[in-house]
Amino acid sequence: MQIKLEEVIKAIDETDVNTQYYYYIPEERIIIRDDDSIKDKEVIALPSHKQIDDYGTMCNFIEEKTDGEAHDWLEECIRGAGAFRRFRSTLDRFGLTDQWYEYLEEAHEAIAIDWCEYYGIEYLDDEPFQKYETSQPSTQPTITNKHNYRFITINSDNVYGLVYLVIDFRKVLASFRNEKCEVDVDDALDELNYYLSKNYPIYAISDNGKNIGYMVCRIDDDVVWLESIYVRPEYRRKGVGKMLFEKAEAIAKEYGNDTLYNYVHPNNDRMLNFLKDNGYDVLNLIEIRKAYKNEENQTEYSIGDHKYRY
Repeated sequence: MQIKLEEVIKAIDETDVNTQYYYYIPEERIIIRDDDSIKDKEVIALPSHKQIDDYGTMCNFIEEKTDGEAHDWLEECIRGAGAFRRFRSTLDRFGLTDQWYEYLEEAHEAIAIDWCEYYGIEYLDDEPFQKYETSQPSTQPTITNKHNYRFITINSDNVYGLVYLVIDFRKVLASFRNEKCEVDVDDALDELNYYLSKNYPIYAISDNGKNIGYMVCRIDDDVVWLESIYVRPEYRRKGVGKMLFEKAEAIAKEYGNDTLYNYVHPNNDRMLNFLKDNGYDVLNLIEIRKAYKNEENQTEYSIGDHKYRY
């Protein structure tokens, strides 16, 4: 999902008590929802008039950007009905109009970025408002923006932004078994909603709104397992996986665990090396079963004196 940041900001600028904008997922554009054929799952509401709260922004401007007589006059004029009209007149009197609109523009841009980040919508802009800085090297791949990594807590409102990462992750897991992945969007949503129904922590990392990696922790009797972790290929070896893993370790510590427990496919050399580099070299449990009907196992592993097919 993508959108030009300026389009989100424009919609926020135009939103009022009578106007509500939506992001139409199938066409990746902003609309006023006036077509009954559009389904709820096809749209994401942009910030409402109350969420934008220009009155609150006005109060913040007075406190942060003014002092002396201007501060006193502005603070007094915003009380009661007609506050915005009196506020603008008072700004003109003290020559603060341009400073106010610059402040309001930055406030709306921050709201737009927060909204994009929350819903996993990549925002495209040549000069984004740099509220969230990153220490990553400049050699990272770019689209149009500087990298702006940020943790996002996933819940039922913004879960859709992860579905394609889940599909990619399941394809990778299937490749370890030389199988074809049949997971679709509905399957991915079902998986994520199951985790949410169990209150499993789910976190994503976004880069200018685009979700570039995610992890899920499974919690069983206060034991924390890393259920899933995945990073887009173009963002690997950039510290993203490390950020996600450290978040999972922090969750394990919150539950009184000295370690995070990990499920790892034996063919997943990348993850096994990653774990070893981070001090995870103790084998905990092995899972053993009979061969499925018509299953051919070409690989053999040795653990101690025992050999197992895989």
